[in-house]
Amino acid sequence: MIIKAFWARLTVAVLLPVSLVTLTLTPIVVSHLEERVDGTRRSAEALLASEYDLLLRGMNESFNQVLATAEYPLLRRFLSRQDAAETPTWGLAAQSDWEQLEALFDTLLTHFGRYTRLAVVDTEGREWVATSTVPLLPRPPVVDHGTSTAFLQAMALQARDLYVSSPHLGASGAEQTPVTTVIDIATPIVGDQGERLGVLLFTLDWSRLTASLPHARESRGEALLAGAQGRWLLPDTDGQEARFGQPVATHWPAAWSAMSDRNQGTVTLENHLLAFRSHDLRTQHYRSQAGTIISDPGTQPWRLGILMLRPTLWGLLKENPVQPLAIALVYLLSVAFGLFWVLSNHRLRGLRQRALLFSREARQYANEVQDLYEHAPCGYHSLDSDGRVIKINRTELEWLGYRADEVIEKRRYRDFVTPETRAAFDAAFRQVLGEGQEGSAECELQCRDGTRLPVAIQATAQVTDDGFQYSRAMVFDLSERKALEERLERQALTDPLTGLGNRRALEDQAAMEIARAERSGAPLSLIAVDLDHFKRINDTYGHDVGDMVLQAFAKLARQVLRDGDVLCRMGGEEFAVLLTDTHRDQALQVAERLREAVATTPAQVGQDATEDGTLAYTASLGVTLVCAGETTLKPAIKRADQGLYAAKETGRNRVEWEEA
Repeated sequence: MIIKAFWARLTVAVLLPVSLVTLTLTPIVVSHLEERVDGTRRSAEALLASEYDLLLRGMNESFNQVLATAEYPLLRRFLSRQDAAETPTWGLAAQSDWEQLEALFDTLLTHFGRYTRLAVVDTEGREWVATSTVPLLPRPPVVDHGTSTAFLQAMALQARDLYVSSPHLGASGAEQTPVTTVIDIATPIVGDQGERLGVLLFTLDWSRLTASLPHARESRGEALLAGAQGRWLLPDTDGQEARFGQPVATHWPAAWSAMSDRNQGTVTLENHLLAFRSHDLRTQHYRSQAGTIISDPGTQPWRLGILMLRPTLWGLLKENPVQPLAIALVYLLSVAFGLFWVLSNHRLRGLRQRALLFSREARQYANEVQDLYEHAPCGYHSLDSDGRVIKINRTELEWLGYRADEVIEKRRYRDFVTPETRAAFDAAFRQVLGEGQEGSAECELQCRDGTRLPVAIQATAQVTDDGFQYSRAMVFDLSERKALEERLERQALTDPLTGLGNRRALEDQAAMEIARAERSGAPLSLIAVDLDHFKRINDTYGHDVGDMVLQAFAKLARQVLRDGDVLCRMGGEEFAVLLTDTHRDQALQVAERLREAVATTPAQVGQDATEDGTLAYTASLGVTLVCAGETTLKPAIKRADQGLYAAKETGRNRVEWEEA
């Protein structure tokens, strides 16, 4: 028994200090490891930011250089001279321009050092000027670019727009063999009058641009650059296996999976840390002067990432051999108990603070959600199965003019719907209660102040395992839409020049008056009016004066005609007057009164047109009755027009009656 207790105490004496030391050192080691991991993550993010900014700066500088070169007057002049030529034209002027352009391109090629080739192509796809690191002939041959992607894409662009190809294999300059990676940048060359003169094509040495990036200079981490389809875009360097154009997922499947799921972020892989972000040249070129940038389908956005080895515990111990010795000493001395208590207490305090913070954030979030619900730009309400309001937001209450305590649990929502539209609401609510569990309707709400509010209601059912619980509905104010529809309807029936009704308005009004006359037996007459020699007025004084004459006639006719008479403009200088409850003699009197008023009241056209600012004109009128049994105004219009033609043939400025 004594031996057993001894071994038990001995075991406790050995295990307890080891356990205490282990519990104490573990947070320290983990914290140190996390710091190293965070440091590596920050380094990866910093390197990524530097890599991204330098890459973006290099591309934007190239974009701006292409756009600036495309606007050189010398380039436009040369292409304008060659534009109409079926074969290359090399007169003295063309030779001089070509030599100047060659010197300019040589300067650009030498000064910037990032391009392998510069070329000018006319609208027919013929290459007139080309400069590259390959020695050229005294005068370059005409090369056909008519089927090249860069030329075709650039020709479809506007001024200051760019086409940018994906990185691909191209000539390095030493010889015409695909031994390096390049990017084609093309933009249309537009003349002073907006005419398209050709295309400027710059070939960017992609290998040289990427060689200046931090990952290549400092050898910190490994860079990943892929297109939208996951193809490797970084050029291969000496000592590397051939990767360009290969799927990134072949070498780094986990990295590509993370990069393709999000636009940017930092993730932890098995043994590496990956910081990445995406960039779309077509939409994120605000640092350049380009208007619109297009690229090959399926190549954008680019996804740039930096991979760094993730620090491990074994790696930390190998860095400093003293650390394992120190840990052993700590185990032997068993002094970690106090430290463990301090760390535990500190951690407990941190957890309490985080709990308080989470609680405060949760309350704030709940308040924000409630505020959004109450003050939303649309109405919200919930109804029980009987249609009684169980919840409604402040927006809808303000529309209706009620308080919440007057509505919630006390009123059925259909009571606020006007009787004319209540059937539509009831049908939609039955759909919510039925199998569809959703419904919508347009109806009007009767507000407390007596006004009516047109709304659209969209509702769904909240259903649980216990069945229907309540409906949730959004209510949208349709006042502005209804007002717009009414305004458009009025505009469709109004002549914009005179403000009178148009032919459609006359036909609509005639349909109602013909039906009324059919019921009452009252006579209905029609006058067709045509201003005499109106073409001569337009030809002599201009259409502006003609418009003023039409407006003057419309104003005068409204003053002369009776309140119930319908005056409309049929088109041009032709008008029509529908006279309700008017027989033949009365219609002739009205027509004669209108004719005389026109003949004695010159139109005010301003002294720019005539010396006294007035212009005399006359009108010819045809009058007829709308016969019983005629369901439309077309027969009467035809008869009135015949009377009108008779008035014109007998000397104009007359009124003629046409019998049915």
